[in-house]
Amino acid sequence: MLGAIIGDIVGSVYEWDNIKTKDFPLFSDKGFFTDDTVMTVAVADALLNGGTADNFIDSMKKFGKQYPDSGYGSRFGSWLSSAERGPYNSWGNGAAMRVSPCAWYAESIDEAETLAERSAAVTHNHPEGIKGAQATAAAIYLARLREPKDRIKEYIEGRYGYDLNRTLDVIRPGYRFNETCQETVPEAIIAFLESYSFEDAIRNAISLGGDSDTLAAITGSIAEAFYGIPGFITTTTFHKMDDTLSSVINAWLDKGKPIGGAVTKSDWKTREFSKPHPIAVNFRLSETNYARIRCGLLPEEMEDKWFAFFEDGRMCFHRSWTGFKIYEARIRKDGPVYTVSEITVERDGEFYSGTDDDEDICSFNFLVGRGLL
Repeated sequence: MLGAIIGDIVGSVYEWDNIKTKDFPLFSDKGFFTDDTVMTVAVADALLNGGTADNFIDSMKKFGKQYPDSGYGSRFGSWLSSAERGPYNSWGNGAAMRVSPCAWYAESIDEAETLAERSAAVTHNHPEGIKGAQATAAAIYLARLREPKDRIKEYIEGRYGYDLNRTLDVIRPGYRFNETCQETVPEAIIAFLESYSFEDAIRNAISLGGDSDTLAAITGSIAEAFYGIPGFITTTTFHKMDDTLSSVINAWLDKGKPIGGAVTKSDWKTREFSKPHPIAVNFRLSETNYARIRCGLLPEEMEDKWFAFFEDGRMCFHRSWTGFKIYEARIRKDGPVYTVSEITVERDGEFYSGTDDDEDICSFNFLVGRGLL
């Protein structure tokens, strides 16, 4: 789900100003979420509410009305604002760009494809629209299982008939803006297949030109499952989100549903407190801050000093080199916000030299509020 949102935001500035290169700033000050993000979140919301066709319709219309100026296609925009609840035989790439939550919600590839069909068919009930959604969901699900790329390629080609033997260098020169599934989904999958990292996959997709944000949303949704997402990319993305969209991500995590890139305790070596010391505090967190924190932080270079993860309502910070736990805080829901009333700090001088409560409060506030997360 986050991979689609990231691709959308990164690609938003290039949708009407295509570039044919991978050399560009990953995030622009002008980048913003569009309909791709809004509808991806709507699909997640629908799944959390039961995953029926009516749930998908209700959630799409609800979020569409909340975000009326997000760049919807003309037919889909008309459908959103009308009382109509039937599909309109679309084969547009919107069916694929919003489908990623189905692949994360599912517990089998068959379920992923079934949910993908259901999420698409409420509007994009043309066979090509359904095919694009199912192929994308299948690729994501197989990537979640860490299936090798040649296995993913073989499955998609065999089941959905897409030609994935072309290269980006062959596609790029003649590729133009196209909103159909049949001329977006194969190209987006190829952009993933030729990548070596999450960021490289996003750059591959945008370098093709075309419907840049949607291409990158589809590619990013597969790359998220295969590679995970670097912490700095997740953090930057949440800074461009709002509380309404982030609240659905929190609800998703509350239900125990996975997202790519979320750090867990097992991702790093850790040691528990030696001499825990409680400090009373009064921090308030928004939905967006809370969602961002729950994704944690995984060190990627030797200079990265912290490993952070969220578990059982607690945010834990460990030194990356030694694994020593330095800070821990329990976060509680309090109406429309989240609160921290106490942090625990290591006070064993062998593991942490800090001795001043006020300094530790400032340090923790920086890490959570404006620093690493």
